[in-house]
Amino acid sequence: MADVQQQAIAVRKNMERLRALREAREAEEATTQAARPDISNRKRKKVLSK
Repeated sequence: MADVQQQAIAVRKNMERLRALREAREAEEATTQAARPDISNRKRKKVLSK
């Protein structure tokens, strides 16, 4: 019974560690995405052929 409880504690600690890593990665991606200009919304200028 104690073994099951210790295993459950270890699983919860690992899940907490992984959640923190995921949240840090998502926060970094959000800041990187905000720093980049949004190229897809720009309009192209028409090129006049001669």
